[in-house]
Amino acid sequence: MDSQAAKLALRHAIKERLVRLSPKDRSAESRSICRRIMENLPAEPSTICAFFPMGDEADIKSLLIDIPARGHVIYLPRKEGKHFVFRKMDAVDALKPDDFGIPAPAVDSPLLEPENVTIALVPGRAFDRTGNRMGRGNGGYDIWIRNQRAANPKTQFWGICFECQLVSEVPMEAHDETVDAIVTARGLLTVK
Repeated sequence: MDSQAAKLALRHAIKERLVRLSPKDRSAESRSICRRIMENLPAEPSTICAFFPMGDEADIKSLLIDIPARGHVIYLPRKEGKHFVFRKMDAVDALKPDDFGIPAPAVDSPLLEPENVTIALVPGRAFDRTGNRMGRGNGGYDIWIRNQRAANPKTQFWGICFECQLVSEVPMEAHDETVDAIVTARGLLTVK
């Protein structure tokens, strides 16, 4: 099976797993993931890239309040044109839907300065224990991760997922990017 077909099959399998995840388990795992992230953030104020979760992703919205409360600055993606850019989040209640319909900072919010990023929390459809990541198929995060790594090789990319999204092997292609750690309800798994 070629990589594209393998990815399609894996996306379908993950979708089925997520459908079977009960609301109670989804909520419990989401809370544990948030706790694990908070436990592993640096003590000193840092710049953290995060994301506003889509319906079937781990609900990390509480982090958008908890992380700034610890003195960190959060940047969230905002779809602008063909790609997305990260803009500073001032307050959760100030977020407005972007071109994807996902809550995001205002178009005039300060742009991310890549050299300042310490940690980037990255969504994905599936991850494996070697840091391979599969997204939704549009390549947006792969492009951003590649560009961010080029601008600041010290950025740590943490994949965020439910336990059912951690698989034995994610099929990879030349354009696919990896993560440095994976955070699930069980903890932070450093892969590099």
